[in-house]
Amino acid sequence: MTSMFIFLSTLAFNSNAALLHLKMGQILTLTLWITGFLCILNIVLAIRFRKRRFGEVLSYYTVFGVELVIFVFALLFFLKVITSVPYHLPPGLEFNRAEIGAAIAIGLGLFPAAYWHRTSLSELGKRIGQDAKTLKARNGGVHVRKSAPSEWMN
Repeated sequence: MTSMFIFLSTLAFNSNAALLHLKMGQILTLTLWITGFLCILNIVLAIRFRKRRFGEVLSYYTVFGVELVIFVFALLFFLKVITSVPYHLPPGLEFNRAEIGAAIAIGLGLFPAAYWHRTSLSELGKRIGQDAKTLKARNGGVHVRKSAPSEWMN
């Protein structure tokens, strides 16, 4: 009975993993959208925080350049201008080169914003407390209307 359960759970896991495994074209499309968004995000952050430290602004521009290179490479690969990627993976791996490229693009694109605007766990309680005081000062709590529904419904 136990071996049958293990066999069925293995089959169920493999079929779910196959459903989550995306095709190369879908990953390239996703990579194009993500890298395009992250290019725009890093430029907006560089412009928004241009008066901060030079290192922070430089990191936004640097990551923008890297994301732009990844975007152009993915676009050329998607349009079949580039027909193959020179880096070959060993056979039998659960992931392919497109998935690695997408993960690198996401990680690099989000790194500067996550690094420069991080909040430590010890500061989190203080910041939540400050937000609660701000909400109370602005009278931003939950309000219950005392009027009948017919007054605000069409």
